[in-house]
Amino acid sequence: MLSHNVFSQNFLGIAGSNYSGTNSLATNPANVVDTRQRIFINLAGAGIDFQNNYVRWNAPFSLLSFVTQTTPNKFRNADGSKVIWKPSYLKVSESGRDLSLYANGEAKGPALGVDIKKWGLGVAVGVRYRFMNSLTQASDEIGKTIIKGTKSTELIGNTYVNEHGYLNSSFLNEFYGSIGKVIVEEESKFIKIGATGKYYVSSMYNHIGSKNFDFTIVPNLNDNLRQDIDIKNAQATLTDASGFNSLQTSNFTGQMIELTGIGKGFGGDLGIIYEYRPDFQTYTRNNNRKQFTNPTQNKYLYKIGFSLIDVGFIKFSNGVETNALFSSNDVILPQTYQKFGGFEPVIATTNSIFGTASANSNSFIILMPATSVFTFDYNLKENIYINLNWRQSLLNSNRRGVINYSGVSITPRYEKKSLEIAVPIGIENNYKNLNIGAAFRYYGFYFGSDNITGWLNTFNPRGVSVYAGAFIPIYHSLPGSPLKCFVVANPQSYRKKKFRRR
Repeated sequence: MLSHNVFSQNFLGIAGSNYSGTNSLATNPANVVDTRQRIFINLAGAGIDFQNNYVRWNAPFSLLSFVTQTTPNKFRNADGSKVIWKPSYLKVSESGRDLSLYANGEAKGPALGVDIKKWGLGVAVGVRYRFMNSLTQASDEIGKTIIKGTKSTELIGNTYVNEHGYLNSSFLNEFYGSIGKVIVEEESKFIKIGATGKYYVSSMYNHIGSKNFDFTIVPNLNDNLRQDIDIKNAQATLTDASGFNSLQTSNFTGQMIELTGIGKGFGGDLGIIYEYRPDFQTYTRNNNRKQFTNPTQNKYLYKIGFSLIDVGFIKFSNGVETNALFSSNDVILPQTYQKFGGFEPVIATTNSIFGTASANSNSFIILMPATSVFTFDYNLKENIYINLNWRQSLLNSNRRGVINYSGVSITPRYEKKSLEIAVPIGIENNYKNLNIGAAFRYYGFYFGSDNITGWLNTFNPRGVSVYAGAFIPIYHSLPGSPLKCFVVANPQSYRKKKFRRR
């Protein structure tokens, strides 16, 4: 069978920032409170991410030059109009392991966050749009057929048995509201909690899956340059819950303004963050016989966070079709599956081959990809931080539904209110892919990549990533009199002694 990932775009370069506002809520909803901004207005953001564990970019030019059509002329045809493609430009794994492939996108819509210091309370509302596609637990021979094609001489004439794979594709609107509260603020100890409620809307979900699929690739009787796929045995499931017949931009833009659809559901996130603040005296002052904490600065030596995210479901009940496929001795002829135009034509073509005798229109539920997230952020010295982000999927991947991959990253960053530079280094795609990225923020504008090596053709990459966005921050200011009124019980703070700074 074939499946999909909803941790669609991690934005790791800004996820750990103290200035990212609502962009950090997807990691931990407790980030909604005790922010550096009094009001945070997210304007827009977008990102794409491709990951796989099976094939590497092996061309003598970078993917960036290929996408931007700046490939050197020596790799082009005589008139320079297109690149001369060679099979060797993609290096297929010979390990024999299953293929996992994720192609995802996310758009961050308008969002508003408000931090109310006197109540120790933070709230936010917003919307995300998530487009998720993946092929997981696909057996080695299916992977080779997809990458090398049926014309590969090493595949023709062989019979492959007990093949398997899971394919899913979906697009959904996620409307969310978050609330957070400071529950402990005692000298060096600081704890805050948060929760997010979500309402999901989707009019696009497709699934094809098989645990047992036997096939042989044979030459076509009428054209020896083409091949047939002879299906010896197939036991599979097929699900179509889409309101569209083909892949078009209007499908997405039309759904983005919808509050209802074929599928609707609910979900949520929960999170807690602990901060250790050895220099708490440095950030407090008296004002009218009351103590205030400086809201404009980060105060921790380190902070630890834990959250459960994407716990929820979507129920599809209108205009749906589910089908159990049982077939033997069917043949897929050349050009049966034409140029990819979305999963809807793929579903229709598959039905035409195997039949719809078992099809029904019963409603069904898919689960969102429940994931645990552990974070650790350490202030090495003034404006220098290092962040650990560990994401572990909690549900299995051999099912119909939304599947998430696990990963861990370490991100050193330089962080100020006006400027931020981060370099995420991660082991992603269920700890199989090494990704090295870079991200930059200047006030309310940011851009970056969680896998910039994919664009630059470093280490024969197995994925690429890019994201960008803009927001309007309205920062906290000091209440009352200036900083000279701050109470400093011990001017030589813990971190001054340890790091000899300031």
